[in-house]
Amino acid sequence: MGNFVPQVGRTGIQVTPNHFYKCELAARLALNAFGLSNMAATLEVRTFVPEGAGMGSSTSGVVASIRAIAKCVAAYRGSPVLMAPHLQAKLAVAAEHACDSLMFDCTSSTILFAQRMGEVVQLFNGPLPQMYILGFDTGAANGGIGTDRLPRARYSRDQIAAFGCALAVLERAIAEQSVTLAGRVATFSAIQSETALQNPLKKPKFDQLLRIKEDTGSAGIVVAHSGTVAGLIFDPHLADFRSRMDEAKAAIGRLGFDIRCTFSTPY
Repeated sequence: MGNFVPQVGRTGIQVTPNHFYKCELAARLALNAFGLSNMAATLEVRTFVPEGAGMGSSTSGVVASIRAIAKCVAAYRGSPVLMAPHLQAKLAVAAEHACDSLMFDCTSSTILFAQRMGEVVQLFNGPLPQMYILGFDTGAANGGIGTDRLPRARYSRDQIAAFGCALAVLERAIAEQSVTLAGRVATFSAIQSETALQNPLKKPKFDQLLRIKEDTGSAGIVVAHSGTVAGLIFDPHLADFRSRMDEAKAAIGRLGFDIRCTFSTPY
């Protein structure tokens, strides 16, 4: 949530909390886009997303700031202001160099999003299949990750070529609403992340997590590529779904990882 309040007689944007400098920059970029570059204001941003875990905390704050600007401009002009999601994405990338796709509504469709360009690369005809995710944190005790200070991951040519095959499988998973196929794509992506030529965010005890996936009948494992969180994918329609979840929770706890959240898709 962002609360933007214009002020007279001063310059600059004062943001709270003061370490949300990306939100301040996003607000300034949004004002520039509306031709209001000289406007001063206070900007208060509140997010309930844990920081540094790879769950989109920075993008949620940036998008909230941009939307607060649009709402303020609408009140100032006395007419509705609509900022399309792709424009929000462009501003978000300009503010934080890479962003998540939180500005897009994916309840009825699925997108492939280029996070460093802020562009939709591919639109899939349909939402993700209904899945239940058991989310956990592989590094909560370390205080989170500052991705701006880390080098980018690098993949081999063979890995990059294989991603194209994975996208074809994902398209089929969406068309068939198959949790099994979606889980395979997620697991493939996670394994490529762990075996990349360079990746500063490899997950600890990853092989043990793969064994838990197999032992509990999880459809797949998903990992954050910009943080410490990971998750196991389950098909909620299975008769023994709850017992599998309980078994997975216990096994993850024995590894010393904290359960972060559980959620289902599509949202």
